[in-house]
Amino acid sequence: MQPRSPAALTAYLREHGSSAAPELDRLCAQIHAHTTLLYWHTELPAARAEAGRAGRPILSLRLLGRLDQELSCANSRFFRRLLYPEPRINQLLRDHFVLHWQSLRPVPRVTIDLGDGRRLERTITGNSVHVVLDPHGRPVDALPGLLAPDVFRALLVRAHGMASRDRAGLALAHERAARQPIAWPEPPPSRAVAASRIAPTKHVVEAPLLRALAYDVDADTRQNLELHARIHRAFAAGAAWTADELVAWIYRDLFLMPPDDPALGLDLPEPFVA
Repeated sequence: MQPRSPAALTAYLREHGSSAAPELDRLCAQIHAHTTLLYWHTELPAARAEAGRAGRPILSLRLLGRLDQELSCANSRFFRRLLYPEPRINQLLRDHFVLHWQSLRPVPRVTIDLGDGRRLERTITGNSVHVVLDPHGRPVDALPGLLAPDVFRALLVRAHGMASRDRAGLALAHERAARQPIAWPEPPPSRAVAASRIAPTKHVVEAPLLRALAYDVDADTRQNLELHARIHRAFAAGAAWTADELVAWIYRDLFLMPPDDPALGLDLPEPFVA
């Protein structure tokens, strides 16, 4: 089996193309990698070495579960389907960042036995954060949770500029960002909703699901922009975290989901309690 590296991925694509394949997923370290063709480091020292050579910041995804498995946390599944394949985001990630992901812990799952030999397995909680590191591994920003594609891209562009600042300049940049947050207006109906309306009978069936998806992304974006404002204020106040310290603070104080809590902040009943 060929060792993973960006060069190995390039050679594979030249020989085999970009069709869905387990080997392509392995080389990219992402399930359904044919939708993005992005190379992800899974060891931060290797990502830092490449970032130093290329002079690029690192986008370090911290998640529950694994990006190379289907049932990672719900946020990361949305990232794979909604954000990373989006053409402008994909090009930005490919040309201007070194990518890295790290699993904080397994994602909680629930199994439903249907009683006829069939079983359903689903995740029940989880959250993810994209931490932006300068080429030396210093955190300069963090994008919490799921964000709409336009907002995610705008925040990535802003964070990319922060990666070249010294500590004083970084605090000033976050202070300005806190005063000038990314605007998020009420979105118009999505193209999927508009297309569904062309066929009224089909629209009756599809509309609730499409509205729920649009609402989830919109609600998450609004909530996570509020959390991001708290991150801006912390950096503006001079916070000097390591990447792990920043992630621990975000999960504990913003997500209210301490990774070292076995229940991840869930109020789970004691067994056998009536």
